[in-house]
Amino acid sequence: MEPKDKESVKEDLVTTKPTLLNVMCSICFDFYENNDQIFSTTCGHIFHKKCLYIALKNSKTCPECRRPSGSNRVHPIFLNFGERTEMDLKWNESNASDAYANIPIWTPIYGLEWNGSQRVPQPPPEPDEAIQAGTDSEGNPTYVARVYFQDDLLPAGYVPSKGVAYASHGCHGYTLSENIELLNNFKHQWVADSNGHVPEGAVVGGYSETEEDLYIARAQYNDKILLGKVHPSHRVMYMPYNGIEVHTTEYEVLVQEKVTVQSVGETNNEA
Repeated sequence: MEPKDKESVKEDLVTTKPTLLNVMCSICFDFYENNDQIFSTTCGHIFHKKCLYIALKNSKTCPECRRPSGSNRVHPIFLNFGERTEMDLKWNESNASDAYANIPIWTPIYGLEWNGSQRVPQPPPEPDEAIQAGTDSEGNPTYVARVYFQDDLLPAGYVPSKGVAYASHGCHGYTLSENIELLNNFKHQWVADSNGHVPEGAVVGGYSETEEDLYIARAQYNDKILLGKVHPSHRVMYMPYNGIEVHTTEYEVLVQEKVTVQSVGETNNEA
């Protein structure tokens, strides 16, 4: 067999390149393809151009980390698509993608509209889109969310019927309608704990201004199940109620269940 010339080898390499990367846009959650227009913010996060420009119409911050950004502060990037590795093939032949799908993903809520001085009510999320885990003080269903407030990222309870999220901070309960992110549904359980402790696998829902992790939790208060945050160094769980911040030492923490990953011909390993 005669050796191929350089041009034919180059053509073969081009035609065998994959059209899909194992990297996804954190707004639409689609994997990047080689014909996509991909843009980066100044902080380095990358998104589909269309997704990013829609997001920046609602907020002049990076959709990923909330650092200041804007349509005049983004630029295109060009990714080199390489050939599939042996690890990629093992991934495709295993149920590892199921484990990946079970990770907590936060989705920004965009397009909340005003009706006078109030937000327009939103339809409840689909069961696979959110975790319903309590009510507000009026009995409206709340969903696990988080919200950016001052220098904190706070676990919160999102109420679609009002288009707002409730969170507590500094002895006050706040009703917030901007910078809300909803947690997708995944394999989880609520595990009882107390006194600022959290079990293994507890889901981090935010951080304090001192960069301490805050964990998602729920507890009963005045016959209502309220969503809030476990603040470990304070040894309590905080939650908003009628404009104030209340607390308890006994609560249930949101915990991510482990998923077993098995490749073809291999024994099980926990992810």
